[in-house]
Amino acid sequence: MLYFIRHGETDDNRKNVWMGRKDLPLSQAGIDQAKAAAEQLAKLPIAIIMTSPLLRARQTADLIAQQHPRSPAVRIADWLTERDFGPYEGMKKTSANRIAMNASTSVESMESLTKRLAALKNVSNTQEHLLIVSHSGVYRCLVDSLGYQSTSNQCSLKNAEFVSLTLHCGKY
Repeated sequence: MLYFIRHGETDDNRKNVWMGRKDLPLSQAGIDQAKAAAEQLAKLPIAIIMTSPLLRARQTADLIAQQHPRSPAVRIADWLTERDFGPYEGMKKTSANRIAMNASTSVESMESLTKRLAALKNVSNTQEHLLIVSHSGVYRCLVDSLGYQSTSNQCSLKNAEFVSLTLHCGKY
């Protein structure tokens, strides 16, 4: 089984700005969110946790591993890093900024992110009961471009929200 959780809240999440590769810690609210999610995840048979190398995701992964009865190993996977938003990091999330950002050549393209995340296929084929700790953009790419479906059919996740993922037949 494949599980996915978005990292807990940061100060930039609260400000509603893009952070991308900006390496921020969890806020106190984010720590509390991660601990609450960890209580729920402790009921699942997680064998391994793979996380983005960014601090907010690593902190979330570590809090989950510490509370889990199996104490699953936490492995850092660079390919789980959030999309590089370039000069748009720190900018307010608005419709106009999103359009400009997606048209910018200074921003990591969705095609590049999709290629990077294709590594999940190899990992998920060899790991049972895998928890991915990553970012909103990564989740959206898995669902929109790589054919994964969440148990809740959501196109985005709140901070520290988790779902089960399955690969839709015919994709990949």
